[in-house]
Amino acid sequence: MANLEEAVVATLFDQSDAIADEILHHNPLLASLNDQGLIRKFSGGYEIRKPIMYNDSAVGGFYSGMSAFNLDAIDDMTAFRFAIKQVYEPVAISGRDRRANRDDAMLLDLVESKMKAAVARLKNTVSTSLRGDGTGSGGLEFDGIKKALSTSPSSGTYGSIDRSANTWARNLAVNVTLSASNVQETITDTISQIARGDEQPDLGLMDRTAWKYLHSSLTAIQRIQLPVKKAVAGFRSLSYDGVDFVFDGGYGSAVLESNSCRLMNTKYWTFDMVRGADFKPLAPEMARPVDQDAVFTVIIVEGNLCCSAPALQAVIYA
Repeated sequence: MANLEEAVVATLFDQSDAIADEILHHNPLLASLNDQGLIRKFSGGYEIRKPIMYNDSAVGGFYSGMSAFNLDAIDDMTAFRFAIKQVYEPVAISGRDRRANRDDAMLLDLVESKMKAAVARLKNTVSTSLRGDGTGSGGLEFDGIKKALSTSPSSGTYGSIDRSANTWARNLAVNVTLSASNVQETITDTISQIARGDEQPDLGLMDRTAWKYLHSSLTAIQRIQLPVKKAVAGFRSLSYDGVDFVFDGGYGSAVLESNSCRLMNTKYWTFDMVRGADFKPLAPEMARPVDQDAVFTVIIVEGNLCCSAPALQAVIYA
């Protein structure tokens, strides 16, 4: 296969949508967002702006007859501003591998295995980062779930907004040690604090300990097999109080705090990616370093996880 390098990159370009779909459905939050059309692509820029979707500082109000309206200007341009984060995963073929797999069939098998391995690594990298607090890799990682839904929501910043000075930029944090006897009551009470009209959390992410307690409590009343949304099909999930709770942990995934639960109104979340850097190869052909017997390309992603209404989200932690 004379044009192996070109064939690899062409295949990655052709399969970029399938690669993105596989990676997005490896994480329960991204799977839910994708199901709602909340995985968004934009043309470029240096930051992502999200208008604040929950702020009670309204200017309008009630009036009677010829009462004068309050026409004071309101700052509708205040927005969360998220940095564009970048992640990559290499696909490399060494000269030794190339020479050991000379015929076309062997080369195709080699390329397929290399691409599958790269996609599997990228899935775990993206998913782990999305669970984090944005401080990983020297602060280069996504502004993940632990940053958006902080156990210390009155300090620090989110989306460049100072949380100490702006209550609407804070999530609800409930410090309760969950157990099989109190998990249902705690979840119900927490939901009641962040519900607004017909809006309430629709997705709950739990670590192994919290999941065990919810599972045990629901087993007693035989409510485990209630229908769940298509988006979380394939994940270990339970339905309770209008929320699909998903076990988000397991082997190599101990990122969320022990015995914690995050309640999310996914309507106000998006995962935004730069068009052209959405699980696509960096260049149209594989590169050959001058000091290595190998050829390589990289799959790249640029974007960030964004929440425009932290006040309607919550975390329960021990």
